[in-house]
Amino acid sequence: MAILADKLVPPYYAAIIENEPHATSDEPVNAADRLVTLAVRRPGFLGLETGRNGDGRPVTVAYWRDLADVEGWQSESGAGESAKLPLEICRVAQSNDNTVRSLIPDGGTDPKHA
Repeated sequence: MAILADKLVPPYYAAIIENEPHATSDEPVNAADRLVTLAVRRPGFLGLETGRNGDGRPVTVAYWRDLADVEGWQSESGAGESAKLPLEICRVAQSNDNTVRSLIPDGGTDPKHA
């Protein structure tokens, strides 16, 4: 399955969120879910996709047009300020940059577009 990053034209930014699995099956949302809800309404949001990293933990990647857009989202949401929700931001400068692809080894799932 192709990932959204394959369709985006660089440069763009990827904000990688290593999600905590839901604590219980009746937990409606976790911190990563709230970040995604905010992201889709922010200027510069290009889309997102989810997958699992090498140890099976959920990973969400939100794609952004530029760093100012990421910073606006972070400011509104408080993303990256909490140690319990690690957030990594990387700039993808070239179409052959495999940074994001390596984080979602299964090719990503559930792509959502702005």
